[in-house]
Parts: sequence; C-alpha cells; structure tokens
Amino acid sequence: MIGHKVDAGFEKEKLMMGDVMRRALAGSLIALFAGMQVAVAAPRTVVLPFDLELLKKEEDFYLGPSKPSPEEQARLQAVHAELTKILSEDGQHDIVDISPISKDIEEAAPLVDCNGCEVDLAKKVNGELLYTGLVDKASDTLLSMRIMEIDVASGKMVRAGSVVIQGNTDDAWMRGVRWIMKNRFAGEAAK
Repeated sequence: MIGHKVDAGFEKEKLMMGDVMRRALAGSLIALFAGMQVAVAAPRTVVLPFDLELLKKEEDFYLGPSKPSPEEQARLQAVHAELTKILSEDGQHDIVDISPISKDIEEAAPLVDCNGCEVDLAKKVNGELLYTGLVDKASDTLLSMRIMEIDVASGKMVRAGSVVIQGNTDDAWMRGVRWIMKNRFAGEAAK
C-alpha cells in the first residue's frame, strides 16, 4: 500500500512538473515571437523615366512639338536616377531593372500621353508598384514636378505628390524630387 501512495505522489509531482514545463515553453515561445518582426517582401517597384511637358507655342503647330533641350534631357535622367536611388535606399522597395523594356519605353514616349501604357510596361517586368514622374514647364523659370505611385495590378493611382519649381536648373530639379519624396511620400522613402 505504501508503494502505491509513493507512486501516486510521484505521478502527481511528475504531472505538475510537466505542466510547469509546458507553461514555461509556451511563455518562451510567446516572448520569442513577440520580439520578432515578420519579414515582408518588398514590392517589385518599377521606376519609369520622367516626362517633360513643354508649353505649347504657336510654331509647334507648324514645325511639330518642341523637344527638351540637351540640359533638360540630362535633368530628366538625373531626377529619374535620384528617385530610383531614394526608393532603393528606403528598404521598402525592390527596384526592377527596366533595361529589358527600354525600347518599349522609347516607343511609348511620352508616357504622359500613352493612355495607361505605363502599367502595361510595368507588367512586362513583373512590377507590383510603379513610379512615374512629369515635369511641366510653364516658362523658362517656372516649372512643376509631379510623381505618381501606381498599383500595377489594378492600374489605379495609389498617391501622388507635386511641387512648383522656380528655376530651370539641375539643383532646382533635384530639390523638387527630394522635396516630394520627403514631404508627400513620407514614411515610404527619404525622410
């Protein structure tokens, strides 16, 4: 009989220890998972070149539309590179190489007039998010810049930001891109 009581006491103590161990393990796992951040893949982000829309002049109707000057073409490339750099450094975008669609981009340009083809271009490189920009030149000293973020799956604009630029200089254009990304896309890109 005594052996039976000892066995019963041992079994009860063993059950209690198992319960304590299970609770300790559960608490440890909860603490471990609470401290972990869930890694979410950054969206595949396509950054298309900026367009420049020039003020229409009377002679454009006879000679054809004006083209950006060589300086403005260089600025368009510079602001595209700056936007790409800002997005790649924020850790929230997986920048997609657009070189496989460079010929398609040239053929579709200006993208501002292509009737939504920018979304089709982004789909060709499996993009999930699309950034595109437009510089509107009202005069030699007054321009505006707009950057749009578009969801590729739906084709809908997620958000946009714009700024007025006074001065047609390299610095003014770069300040425009940085200002939009800091003040209109805060939390997503450069702060």
